[in-house]
Amino acid sequence: MTKSYRLGSVLEASGGCPDSAVARRQAFRPSQRPYGDDPMTLQSSTQGLDRYRDDRFGMFVHWGLYSMIGRGEWEQVIARIPAADYAPLAKLFNPAAFEARELVALAEAAGQRYLTITSRHHDGFSMYDTKLSDFKITRSPFRRDPIAELADACRESGSVKLGFYVSLVDWHHPGYLDTTRWEDYLGFLFGQVEELCTQYGDIAQIWFDGDWPNSPVSGEHPGWFTTDQPWRYPELYDLIHRLQPDAVILNNRKDGLQPGEDVQGFENDLPGENTSGLNPGPALAVPRETCLTMNHSWGYVPHDTAYKEPDRIISTLLRCVTADSNLLLNVGPTQSGDVPAPAQERLRAIGRWLERHGDAVYGAGPGPKPGSILTRDGRALDPADLIPQP
Repeated sequence: MTKSYRLGSVLEASGGCPDSAVARRQAFRPSQRPYGDDPMTLQSSTQGLDRYRDDRFGMFVHWGLYSMIGRGEWEQVIARIPAADYAPLAKLFNPAAFEARELVALAEAAGQRYLTITSRHHDGFSMYDTKLSDFKITRSPFRRDPIAELADACRESGSVKLGFYVSLVDWHHPGYLDTTRWEDYLGFLFGQVEELCTQYGDIAQIWFDGDWPNSPVSGEHPGWFTTDQPWRYPELYDLIHRLQPDAVILNNRKDGLQPGEDVQGFENDLPGENTSGLNPGPALAVPRETCLTMNHSWGYVPHDTAYKEPDRIISTLLRCVTADSNLLLNVGPTQSGDVPAPAQERLRAIGRWLERHGDAVYGAGPGPKPGSILTRDGRALDPADLIPQP
């Protein structure tokens, strides 16, 4: 069997020097074991899947350098900003208002049971103290590791679990778009996933994004996306499931499920409806999750004030339960690190409703009649009786 490099080998190869990020990236390589050698790809534990389905409601957090621009997380590609021109933003990023305990307390107040945050988005900026890149938040004026702080706050809360969004795209890493350096990029990706799975305690979810086989996005933005390179998913998923056996894996491919993936994702849509046009595949008989923006944006956009009202979000949450799906509701913190007031207001309103009607969500699922809910203790509920009237 070909040797599989681990994170310790990366540090040895780089002499243990924290500044030699290039050497570390070159040293880390995933093993070349073909999937056929080990057809039994691991999945999340039964305990992890049961916990995930019972939780039903989570917080999605899109936050990074793009929050400073205020036009969303895709602004670099939309405006065609070269990596060399984008990178200096890191020298200005100082979200001094960020408080991990306040963000976790907000999730608690909303009744959300897990919090999945962008560890690195497509721009390649790592929101934690990775040893594999110097393009990271701890090299900004902020200097702190917000994900380490969130991990501590989640452990203290006891009710909110931590998860990570991981972009498969990286407009900063030179190997992402260079086919001759693809193995270098895979080593970097695998290495970061291993860091996230070993440095922050128990995690609830790994949420991959950036491989969309049925999307026209690569044609719309030529030269910005890799479409024909092997991701070695079976090995990547095995790495996660071995290190975090209770974590669930969602890959936002919108193309069914592959071995090792635990959850089918639906972006801004309910399973099987495809009103957004982003989710053409059928809903499978597996755990499901709808990720939803509260306004029209994932990353912070100050002029996007079209927030959904609490009753509409609650209605969507209940419809998710009837579709046997979780709801991952997004917030986009500002460049200062705080959550916009309209989002906070809506989250707290949802939490007040859940204090009275949590049995319709936590541990609940589809009921005996179409569109109905079956609670954990076997009661059938009509969502129309539960939705607050505006």
